[in-house]
Amino acid sequence: MKTTNLFTLGLLGLTLVALPAPAAAADGKTIFTEYKCNQCHTIDAAGVAKVEGEEEEEEEAPDLSKAGKEHDKVFIAKYLMKRVEIDGKKHKKRFTGSNQELVTLATWLAGLK
Repeated sequence: MKTTNLFTLGLLGLTLVALPAPAAAADGKTIFTEYKCNQCHTIDAAGVAKVEGEEEEEEEAPDLSKAGKEHDKVFIAKYLMKRVEIDGKKHKKRFTGSNQELVTLATWLAGLK
């Protein structure tokens, strides 16, 4: 390889390092709040408080600080899509985000122990 090619590659490498990183994908906590899951649920362990929503809750939704202690991410994703039940009940609302957001959210919730 010629010296000029090495020099060009070196400049290219420096340019790539200097460019800002693309915006990070949303994390589970961000998705949780963006989709207003905290209108029903809290996650005290992650500092997520319940916010007042438009609907009145018939029964108190659980705090999800230990969601991952009882269920893995696959089960949580299925539950959020209303495909499985907990105590004979499906989740009140079907998750409407993208598949990637669902995976990210379910993974984050499963990590709460």
